[in-house]
Amino acid sequence: MNIKLSQHLPKTHTQKMLKKEAKSKDEACLVVLVDDKKNILAKSALTDYTARIEQLIEVSHFNGKACETVADYALAGDKKTTKQNPVQLLLVGAGNVDKLNETVLQKIAKTIYSSTQKRVASITVALGDTLEENHFGQFALNLLAASYRFDKYKSEQTTPILTDIYLVADESLQPALDFAQSVFAGQSLTRDVANEPGNICFPAYMAEQAEALAKTYPDLLKVSVLGEDEMSALGMECFLAVAKGSTKEGKLVLMEYRGKSNFSANADASKEATSSAKVSGSLKALADKLPTKTSNKKTAKNAVTSSDDNAQAVNDDAPIVLVGKGITFDSGGISIKPGAAMDEMKFDMGGSASVLGTLKALCEARLPINVVGALACAENMPSGDATRPGDIVKAMNGKSVEVLNTDAEGRLVLADTLCYVQRYQPKAIIDVATLTGACVVALGHVRSAVFSNDEDVLFELENASNQTGDLIWHMPMDDAYQAQLDSPIADMQNIGGKGAGAVTAACFLSRFVKEGQAWAHLDIAGTAWSSGKDKAATGRPVPLFMQYLKNSANMA
Repeated sequence: MNIKLSQHLPKTHTQKMLKKEAKSKDEACLVVLVDDKKNILAKSALTDYTARIEQLIEVSHFNGKACETVADYALAGDKKTTKQNPVQLLLVGAGNVDKLNETVLQKIAKTIYSSTQKRVASITVALGDTLEENHFGQFALNLLAASYRFDKYKSEQTTPILTDIYLVADESLQPALDFAQSVFAGQSLTRDVANEPGNICFPAYMAEQAEALAKTYPDLLKVSVLGEDEMSALGMECFLAVAKGSTKEGKLVLMEYRGKSNFSANADASKEATSSAKVSGSLKALADKLPTKTSNKKTAKNAVTSSDDNAQAVNDDAPIVLVGKGITFDSGGISIKPGAAMDEMKFDMGGSASVLGTLKALCEARLPINVVGALACAENMPSGDATRPGDIVKAMNGKSVEVLNTDAEGRLVLADTLCYVQRYQPKAIIDVATLTGACVVALGHVRSAVFSNDEDVLFELENASNQTGDLIWHMPMDDAYQAQLDSPIADMQNIGGKGAGAVTAACFLSRFVKEGQAWAHLDIAGTAWSSGKDKAATGRPVPLFMQYLKNSANMA
């Protein structure tokens, strides 16, 4: 889909011109927003069409309610109207303009696309100064998102006629449109990989997608992949407890986006891990796959002697780390799931898909910020090698976990990944996961749950949520909930009973975050995909992450 800013409405033609180009009435459509008081928005830009619009409002009894539509197809038989304005006209209700928020704009954008995709090649949406910058960006993103399709496996595909969208608005909004296009590119990748079936999208496939991105953006992105041998050498038994039930090898994919500088991981942590692993020939490349200190000539050239200043410089360059749960198919393992709707467990890698998509969007937008994306990818399957309920495994940080339910697997791969990524000494870690059915019970499919140990990170995420309409809701994580994870024979168990399942899952993850490390956990079990007959990935929370990172870059 092509989308551009424009300062012009569709050109009008004479009746003679229309006869010469018989298909011209199918090529363009002017979209006009009308509020619930029948006021024409962007009226000053619609001088040549005002009479026709007002007439259509009157004869159709159009009320301007949100998403209400009426069309004037500019039929050739309507000689007077066609002679003046042969292009099609679509009126779309905007409702109460004082309540024109992100949610309403999303619905209006979907309405516009669905009303025009099958009958015109281009649409021109008259906006004028109706929308401020943030709302304009969200409107553009939602128009693009409405055009997304995943039908590659259908033998018969229907291609929409609509290919071009022009937004008549001020030229100062171009940066907002560019950013929306970047977010759409990342969100589409997220939806693509999440919609793929489990026989196509497994851990190695996710690694391949990340490596392909690195080849596309070599100046911004570096990718390394840890396999099961490397993870075993690092003591990541929680991760391997999930992966070992499948013939598909688990992968930990690390994507380093260097939009600001060449940041580095903690060199001491890397050396310690390499030493403890006792790297041998059979584990070649482990040292290479661990994050290592990189030189930054620009930083070195401008370095000052003050240790305080140096510490501040390191802190400024420290990355934000996004960790995604990537269970490419979740059968439940030995604690196998019911058969009904188990096909939707291909979406259980929605967290990693959103991190992958966010890194692509970052590369497109080229935000001046350092970010690490970690994709914790495994397939949870029952087999003779699978983890049994009651097994005890140790995490990378040495804590023991009694696995009471193998279907609580996402927190296990995340636990070791959280341990691993702290070597980057990040400003903040945000993990994102389709983690618990309890979250769906609590919040449904509207808001994602957010848990955090840091008020600043929480505030910044909530602010980004309000800006994008990619909504979240702050959930509790009181210390009193931690007791539900107590095990009589290990440091903890991986489930906390029936009550507060989403909360105890977050509490479990918090045990693998060092004190003082800013961290947040997003449970997107209810928002990463739509269920049922029209099951499909939503691409959330890529818009949330991109707005959060954009805000963070602007504050730096």
